[in-house]
Amino acid sequence: MPSSKHTYDPAPAPPSQGVKEEHVEYGFIGKLQALKYEYRPDIRDRASLQRNFREKFEALNRVHLSDGEFARLLEEICTSDVYTAARTLRDRNAFIREGYIRFKKQKDSTEVAAIATKHSLSAAALQGLVDGVLQRLILDSDALSDLMAPLQLSWKARAQAEAALMADVAPLLRKRAQGREIAGLSAYE
Repeated sequence: MPSSKHTYDPAPAPPSQGVKEEHVEYGFIGKLQALKYEYRPDIRDRASLQRNFREKFEALNRVHLSDGEFARLLEEICTSDVYTAARTLRDRNAFIREGYIRFKKQKDSTEVAAIATKHSLSAAALQGLVDGVLQRLILDSDALSDLMAPLQLSWKARAQAEAALMADVAPLLRKRAQGREIAGLSAYE
């Protein structure tokens, strides 16, 4: 958007005792301009404000956001508290794109499916165990036993199979927990 050279001059004071809102607004805009803020007469409503924000965000970050990504960005940063919104924008280093999210989910499920196949387990059941552990940050030994039950192994063979499975699953859980501790995981390390 081209910068505006238009400046506001305060309106002459009215002869009445009261102060009109229009005069307060003009004075406020003038003070902001003195602080090097640019007056944008083209931004009159929320839609034009969002359009301007999208243009600036895309230009500064050298990206083109889909409508869904832009809606998610607005949902994440827009609050009634302008200071919280500013802090959110300042503290964020990245905005995760939809394509990356799909790629990551597919990669994660492929990784779990490969481990399940290696250990003759249901990929959906193993994914359920992994999701449950990451949600609660607790490795439930009963859930692990239930996962192994369809294999109908003796207690000794099941213990060995659980140890072998956890040798593959533990690194995956540690990576996905992103530094958070998982209770019960140390028993398999």
